[in-house]
Amino acid sequence: MNWGHAIIIVFVLFAIGILTLVTRSMQTRIDMVTPDYYAEELKYQSTIDARNNTGDLSAPVSVRQPGDSIELAFPGELKGAPLQGKVHFYRPSDSRKDFTLPLSLDDTGRLLVSRTQFEKGPYRIKMQWQFNGKDYFQETQFYVQ
Repeated sequence: MNWGHAIIIVFVLFAIGILTLVTRSMQTRIDMVTPDYYAEELKYQSTIDARNNTGDLSAPVSVRQPGDSIELAFPGELKGAPLQGKVHFYRPSDSRKDFTLPLSLDDTGRLLVSRTQFEKGPYRIKMQWQFNGKDYFQETQFYVQ
């Protein structure tokens, strides 16, 4: 085999490799944090204020895994209070595993979520609620086992 054939073979293999990389990159899912990312960014000052309000509570919302559920325990001053809000469970690696629940606490100030709704791995739990005319927001990273 002469040099001319070897150079052609190298160019053909290079072209096949590039086409393979382009094809695979076009088939990869790319999820944004939120579909309306830019509109959310403009409203971020209200989130900062809500985080500051959450810092004024006696304790942050704690997250645990007792048994077959995920438990969100709110501070004592919120027990029995009529809270309106939502809890968003965000899975960074796959947006199809995200879900949102309305905030409905029991008499002890807890929200229990069945572990069957989760897959093992990391989640960001974003809690938003209103209490006494103030907005509150807390984001917690959590690993479901």
